[in-house]
Amino acid sequence: MDKVGKVEFVRSEICVVKGMQNVGLGNVVVFSSGASGIVLGFDHENAEIAMLSSFVQVKKGDLVRVVADKITVDVSESLLGRVINPLGVPLDGMGAIEVAQNSSFPIEAIAKPVYQRVIIDRPLQTGYLSIDSQIPIGLGQRELLLGEKKSGQNDLAIDIICNQARLNTGLICIYVTIDSETAAAKRRIERLQKHGGLEHTVVIMGRTAEAASLNYIAPMAGMTIAEWFASKGRDVLIVFDDLTRHAKVYRQMSLLLERPASREAYPGDIFYLHSRLLERSGAFSEAAGGGTITALPIVETQTEDITDYITTNLMSITDGHVLFRQTLANQGNQPPIDSGFSVSRIGGRAQTPLIRVLSEKLKGIMIKYDELASFMSFGTDLNAKSLEAYELGLRARSIFQQGHDDYYSSIEQAVLMYLVISERASRWGEAQMSELRQQILAFIRQEPYSNILSSAILTMPYDHSKVILKECLDDFVKAANSIKPIQKSESLSAKIETLNDLLQIDEKELK
Repeated sequence: MDKVGKVEFVRSEICVVKGMQNVGLGNVVVFSSGASGIVLGFDHENAEIAMLSSFVQVKKGDLVRVVADKITVDVSESLLGRVINPLGVPLDGMGAIEVAQNSSFPIEAIAKPVYQRVIIDRPLQTGYLSIDSQIPIGLGQRELLLGEKKSGQNDLAIDIICNQARLNTGLICIYVTIDSETAAAKRRIERLQKHGGLEHTVVIMGRTAEAASLNYIAPMAGMTIAEWFASKGRDVLIVFDDLTRHAKVYRQMSLLLERPASREAYPGDIFYLHSRLLERSGAFSEAAGGGTITALPIVETQTEDITDYITTNLMSITDGHVLFRQTLANQGNQPPIDSGFSVSRIGGRAQTPLIRVLSEKLKGIMIKYDELASFMSFGTDLNAKSLEAYELGLRARSIFQQGHDDYYSSIEQAVLMYLVISERASRWGEAQMSELRQQILAFIRQEPYSNILSSAILTMPYDHSKVILKECLDDFVKAANSIKPIQKSESLSAKIETLNDLLQIDEKELK
């Protein structure tokens, strides 16, 4: 009876229990009313317990008993395609989930040591050209997606999961919602189901209407499931949507526990909470199962200023970040990614040889374009050569435009990048880029080019693969129904005439 106590008082979702001995942090308890909870702290001889279920019926004097040392979640292949809560209870109305013996694992685990990890050198195919070329993500990497509300980072994460099914990568995906509205979560689940992404995905729903402690344990439960699949040699992608809300949930619980508040009223151990979670991801050796866990935590910023406490904490923990700007979205850019500010600390190491070379050349074109665009904003005149570079950058930006239903394989990305770096894109007008992109993709997706452009060219020396890409574009231009390029001289002269007209108008206004 030394693990039985009585409720002293109830404070919202936190209750204080006295008389419990031999009880430890993380122990699971049940109340005589049927509710359950988890021990999160101690106040002298009293235990502080956060409710895991309804706390309305809990009252002073109720008996409390320890039933487990840790919270566990049942893991098996049967979880794929299912929607569960953080405790593993099905929420999709599809019946119970089959589990085997010894399939329960604690949601908290120590990250694997360095000697059980390997170098991250394989790419995660997101299907987005702007990410795979400029901000490459490797299997086992932790890449932060951050931006204002409705900037597109949440939808892009769902697209990346869907693209794994479209590109047939065989990746296991885990999507964790934290303190989310049920309607919004259902819309994203419907998108997963519509595009075939739900079949290889486990969805863990932490909802606003549920206890704060359930939302608190949701990402840990998701990571435990990811670790189980990785131990079987599988590549796993886990998305946390989002860790800003997770931090707020933990702040709410900590304030109820009367713990000292730090910056922005968050508890002092908020950094440790997220670091020990994300450190569990990585690429592991054969002795540790041989799998990988790629983490995409999402953060919602209040403005485009990304210096708030939680955001900077997570930027220091992760291996890079992708910044989504609302101003870019308002200008019609999709995806609205600020590639100049975004970074991947893994870089080209996670790219195939061909993609790495093409990406470096394309990056140089975009850097020069950004410089010229800033000069032109001050009214600086450009010579013919600089204007050509500016026009090429404009066409590259148009190539980067990509909607939610568009996705490219690595070979398709290579063709589009070569179209730009070979400067062939300048033969067509800027307004033709959208149609040109669609026609080229349709052209290379049919035989015999679907066989010629095999995955083998991704590992060839650039001089060899360049010949194949050049011949492919040559055949496209010769095709009878392909969009015809405009003359380069006509495009350049039209641009110069437009600039001259604008200058003449300014001179008239000054007079």
